[in-house]
Amino acid sequence: MRTYGLADELPDVSSWGSVWDLFKVLAVLGLIIGLIVFVLRFLAKRGRGWGMNRSLRSLGGFPLGTNKSMQIVEWNGRIYVLGVGENITLLEAITDSDIVDALLAEHEAGLADTGPALPEWLRKWTERNNLRNEETGSKSGGSDSSFEKSLETRLRQLSERRQRAEELLDDRSEDRTDER
Repeated sequence: MRTYGLADELPDVSSWGSVWDLFKVLAVLGLIIGLIVFVLRFLAKRGRGWGMNRSLRSLGGFPLGTNKSMQIVEWNGRIYVLGVGENITLLEAITDSDIVDALLAEHEAGLADTGPALPEWLRKWTERNNLRNEETGSKSGGSDSSFEKSLETRLRQLSERRQRAEELLDDRSEDRTDER
């Protein structure tokens, strides 16, 4: 059979070349997906509701059961703690501007300390190589716990206030029944 010199010009195709090309394509695809995730998280933290009403902002929530949660919302310089279920109930309204500013500053500090989520093995590796991460981790843990403590204190005060109000209502209803 005559090849007319074409066999000498064809490249030598080996299986290692195609495997290496496949690896390069998968690596670039992984890099692109990682960059997209990073950019979306960055924009979500920085934008916080582009095109939305900036006077209303959700600070977070805590699930309490099926279709029930507690939500913390900032609106016009005030913080509201809402119970969300079949109905929405106002649990607490924090209107003192000094307390609101302190809570918002702690919340913003907590958000600034949290970067994009890293895999556990990468986090351990970076902590091993950089001792500064341990120092900043202890500082951010303190600010988160102080925010939680202040929120817990306010919720405890709310429950005590409700108990006192219920006792007063019970006393008034007993007084009305005694008068009749």
